[in-house]
Amino acid sequence: MRESASALHLVVPLLLGLFLVPAVATAGPQPVNIVANLEYLGGAPGSQIFRFDYTVENVSVSPALRGLVLFFDADGLARSDFQPPLAYPEGWDDTLVTGKASDGSWNVHFDTYDNFVPMGGSLDGFSVTFVWNDPYSIPGSQGYEVWNGGAHEGGTTIIQGVSVQGCAEGTIVKTCGGETIAASDVVVDLYTIDNLLLASTTTDGNGHFHFGGLSIDGHLATIVTPMGYVADQETKQTSVFIGDCAAVDFELTCLSVTRCQRTIGYWKHQVNCHVLGKGDPHESLADMSYYMEQIRIHFNQNVLNPVKLLQIDPTTDSLIALRQLLTVNKEGTMNDRARQQMLALLLNVVSLKLSQSEIISEDGANVTQAITYCDELITDGMSSNDEDAKTIADLINNGVIVPAGMIPLDTPVIWYERDSRGSIAYLGKGYPNPFVTSARISFALKGEGFVPVQLKVFDVTGRVVRTPGQHSVSWNGMSDRGERVSSGVYFYELRTPVDVATGKLVVMKR
Repeated sequence: MRESASALHLVVPLLLGLFLVPAVATAGPQPVNIVANLEYLGGAPGSQIFRFDYTVENVSVSPALRGLVLFFDADGLARSDFQPPLAYPEGWDDTLVTGKASDGSWNVHFDTYDNFVPMGGSLDGFSVTFVWNDPYSIPGSQGYEVWNGGAHEGGTTIIQGVSVQGCAEGTIVKTCGGETIAASDVVVDLYTIDNLLLASTTTDGNGHFHFGGLSIDGHLATIVTPMGYVADQETKQTSVFIGDCAAVDFELTCLSVTRCQRTIGYWKHQVNCHVLGKGDPHESLADMSYYMEQIRIHFNQNVLNPVKLLQIDPTTDSLIALRQLLTVNKEGTMNDRARQQMLALLLNVVSLKLSQSEIISEDGANVTQAITYCDELITDGMSSNDEDAKTIADLINNGVIVPAGMIPLDTPVIWYERDSRGSIAYLGKGYPNPFVTSARISFALKGEGFVPVQLKVFDVTGRVVRTPGQHSVSWNGMSDRGERVSSGVYFYELRTPVDVATGKLVVMKR
């Protein structure tokens, strides 16, 4: 998917001021000004073609300016190779430009008799085309030597223009049952090599994603894998070159999920075993807590269609709330019963007893369409269709094929996955570490918008020592009681509504 840019004109004005150096340096105005307009002509990474269009102004050099050497080798790197074509001002056909491939410089000699730049005059309209060998940078400052009857060395001053930028793009496909199709609505995050989030997007209907305006550097592309799938790699590194679009593709494969969905009775039994302490559960307490967390982050917080039939704050007892929703007494409404069956359906999905891509109707609707449609019926405020939602979810939970026509086939296929917003992209190690007076902890979060953040510091016993508060990342070694903590190892925890990360700090004596 790499493409060479053609006819892409990025004009970068580089104002190059040349100072003549006398025996004793003195301050004063620049005697020679050179403006070089940089034009990018395309080419593959490492062999991009550029052109400098020069304008030379002789401010105060006398006798007249009769020659130049322009070079890029100030750092000892031969980054450019001169190549035709050349362009000359009208009437300056005898101007000679010769390249020096050994150090990436070229000479510009003016005809001694007719072509020169007198003091107060200027030369406009000559250009040099060259190959730039460094894919990670653009041509910048040039050094100069000027002849006007004697050699003069000069330095350059640059007014920065726009940078040449690249892009990264790719396609995500998913394979299930031997069929490979485009994976739409998959979240893709782009990071720097240092794991700082740059941008986030989702794949279109063709499974394609694109990030533009990227710096010429290495980047990390990370996908949020939809539930029920495994990626060939969740994070891939790619290099963005000048004028090039780096390709980074992903492949998803559906997990081998044995269709063994369970009914309402099964899930009520699991919850009651743990809450009431009666009976033998098949699902562990840790697994049940995990399932509830998966429902919260994959369904409640889904960007495209938040399924909010059960919203549980992470700090509450999720099993008690789950038991209340699964238990519907005889006074319960049809909407309550629809929510009950819907919750059992979500539990079947997050416990991998049922795949989102599983076909569950006679006319080809899948589980994710059933979830989306039932959620719409339950939350639309119309009690007349709540029974339809209850029936669809009940049939699926009992392993019965849903009759054709019950689930509209134009219902969007939404692969319910974790919203990356609020996930922790990066948590620093603390600096300095060890520290005596104070340490600063840097972090970055995925996504956009306000996300509540809490940072806590613990000692080795797990006791909370300091709670700096939301978005505070500096700790001065003091406890919440205002006392200096003792020397030793301390742990810090960064927590958001959807993620948590930890690090370690060492406090030393003053």
